[in-house]
Amino acid sequence: MSLHAQDSVTTLAGQPLVSGAVNGTGTNALFSDPAAMVVDANGNLFVADSRNHAIRKVTTNGVVTTFAGQLGVAGTANGTGTGAQFDSPSGLAFDKNGNLYVSDTGNNTIRKITTSRVVSTIAGVAGSSGFLDGATGSAQFNSPLGIAVAPNGTVYVADSGNHCIRAIAAGSVSTFAGSPQNWGGANGSGTNAMFNGPVGLAFDTRTNLFVADANNDTIRKITPNRTVTTFAGAAGVDGSTDGEVTVARFRSPAELAFDQRGNLFVADSFNQTVRKISTDGMVSTVSGTAGWAGTNDGVNGTGKFFNPYGLAVGADGTLFLTDTYNELVRAVLVPFTLSLQLSGATHAATISWDAVIGKTYQVQFKNDLAADWTNLGPSVTAASLSLSATDNAPGQQRVYRVSVLP
Repeated sequence: MSLHAQDSVTTLAGQPLVSGAVNGTGTNALFSDPAAMVVDANGNLFVADSRNHAIRKVTTNGVVTTFAGQLGVAGTANGTGTGAQFDSPSGLAFDKNGNLYVSDTGNNTIRKITTSRVVSTIAGVAGSSGFLDGATGSAQFNSPLGIAVAPNGTVYVADSGNHCIRAIAAGSVSTFAGSPQNWGGANGSGTNAMFNGPVGLAFDTRTNLFVADANNDTIRKITPNRTVTTFAGAAGVDGSTDGEVTVARFRSPAELAFDQRGNLFVADSFNQTVRKISTDGMVSTVSGTAGWAGTNDGVNGTGKFFNPYGLAVGADGTLFLTDTYNELVRAVLVPFTLSLQLSGATHAATISWDAVIGKTYQVQFKNDLAADWTNLGPSVTAASLSLSATDNAPGQQRVYRVSVLP
């Protein structure tokens, strides 16, 4: 038997509905329409702070600094750290060496930031929008948004204004999938398929590329041999329905992120929710309320968002998001699944659940609904992504719960 726990939403940095360009700790910092987000191996968050034209860094203890770009100053300059300039950056992705790639949307270019914060332009012509494959220095993009880096180092870009997915490798830009400058919802192979304003990109462990096809309200899948299919939702049919991928509906999905278990999370931006597509093909609403914007932190569905956009999953299992119109960076404790299994002649009860590394959990029981809760052993702090506890002698019908301790 499996049940779902409550979700929990907290604010890590920024002030609700207050736009600004201030570094600082937690709610002392200010953002201006934060877009994509990624997390490094040390748990630091990097945010494409789009209207501030900068890449911000949020450390594990909530300190916000400017990693690259000049707060509030748009431009095209390459350079180091705050000596470089961006124009409305919207997409971020790390490669395996720790280099950070940026979809510099307003400049229609793709930028690279090394681990020493050196910024360079790797593809596109600054200030020139259009469509052109070929050498990286002359290739053209039109409002590039989502970005992802394959294990072999190829950089993939959701070229949103051109309605296609581009690939950057060996000094050249090519069209990987979609019909350039033509929008539609057709599945097919390579350039025979069609997209409509693609946004987020994410690779699974088998190097299938998943696309948030925003204006089609769908999630698409591209195999390594460039076969494009609709993974979830229905082209041109928006909504907020949960359920199997074929019946589920989305409304302008933005960024995507996989967790360590292979679940795909979707920032369902116009629904004001975060959705989850599990490995068994079921879509559920993780947090937020469809159609209701708000600024609330809270548990059990009380947390609210206002155009959630960027997503990232930390190594500890925490889900982070940029709450764009609220001007916030938020954290979501995803509703973990509880499983109960009985075994042996005494019907020993084993409770198992998905965990966030570093969080402390307490299993409790009671013999009837009116009784007080009793701890089942001591609390335990997770050192892995799953935990379990066994009640060896329940003796009678019992009710169990698992709580996350402060």
